[in-house]
Amino acid sequence: MSELFLPKNYTSEDVPVNDNNSDIIYLDLYKPRTVYYNMTATFNGRQLDKDVPLKVQLGYGHKPLNLNNIKDIRFTAAKPDGTGVQTIGEYKIFNPIAGLVYVTIPAATFSAPGMLYFNLQVITNEEQLLSSNTCYFEVEASFARAVFNAGNYDTEIEAAKKQALENIKKFNSDVNQRLEDVNATARGIETSNHILAQAVDDNANAIRAGLAPTNGGANVFTGPNTFQKLLTLAAGLNLTSPLTVDGTTINLLEMLQKLNDAIDKLAHIFDGKQIGADADFNNLPNGISLLYVTDKTVAKGHNFPILDNSKDNPNISMFGLLLQAGNSKGMYPVAFQIYFNISGSTDPSIYMRQKAGNNNGGWGDWSTWAVNK
Repeated sequence: MSELFLPKNYTSEDVPVNDNNSDIIYLDLYKPRTVYYNMTATFNGRQLDKDVPLKVQLGYGHKPLNLNNIKDIRFTAAKPDGTGVQTIGEYKIFNPIAGLVYVTIPAATFSAPGMLYFNLQVITNEEQLLSSNTCYFEVEASFARAVFNAGNYDTEIEAAKKQALENIKKFNSDVNQRLEDVNATARGIETSNHILAQAVDDNANAIRAGLAPTNGGANVFTGPNTFQKLLTLAAGLNLTSPLTVDGTTINLLEMLQKLNDAIDKLAHIFDGKQIGADADFNNLPNGISLLYVTDKTVAKGHNFPILDNSKDNPNISMFGLLLQAGNSKGMYPVAFQIYFNISGSTDPSIYMRQKAGNNNGGWGDWSTWAVNK
């Protein structure tokens, strides 16, 4: 447990609790004694905790404080890293006559491990400010480390999550645009097929009206021909001149090539590049990368999510999807990586990080990986 610091002539005692419910702490705003209250037996915290409700009974002069005459209840804390946090309006009264209230402890409170000191401040409708004795509890270090933004009540992970959702929305928009382009190409092919079918019909009608070919001979059509039976060209069809329909030249080879290209694009629209244990996440191209590692050693410095990149990581098995997008010369020169950990020797989570460009094609360093469970 971290070292406790007490003002001169102050002592430490266990925090008082409600007579009927030991889960509810009792704080007398009259502060009848010079004590710091130890919360250990009632409440403790851990890094990454968020919006934790603290059950409190408020009193004044050994009597319950009537909460019908208050404007705000604020949680004010001094964190182990030397910064502070305060809430405004983050509480819920569930019995005003008895002074019973839930006070929300925000996520920023749990950003750093160590001893945390706090008190509650009550502001009445007459602008009186009443504060409780100082309480303290230990913030336990979390196994999943994350960097918080103590300037507000959001964490960098939550901000990264919002950015990731925006990136995914843009990715979906790009995919939809690509599908629209493919549909436009398909409609163009369909139109060409209609033109070709119409040309065949026109040619058949012309044949029905005149000269018929001879079986097994070389035929030159100089006039209309009518085919009443199925026409089979066993040796193929050779056109020495372009096919023209109503003055429009149709290039069958180009049409077929466009059709094949469109089908190929549809077949590979979601293809991703496969990467393995030798991949360097700092030097991947934009797009989709499929990570597949089975019982391999990931060397230090490869900047993998999840792993400790300051050393070699032996016997690693990871399967996941990496999305990378960025432009160093755009209006907002920034790049993002989002890694979806599907399965393997680690927990399934989403990992995110970013780097900024300098508007001239250069990049800064990648940020550390942030995890969203």
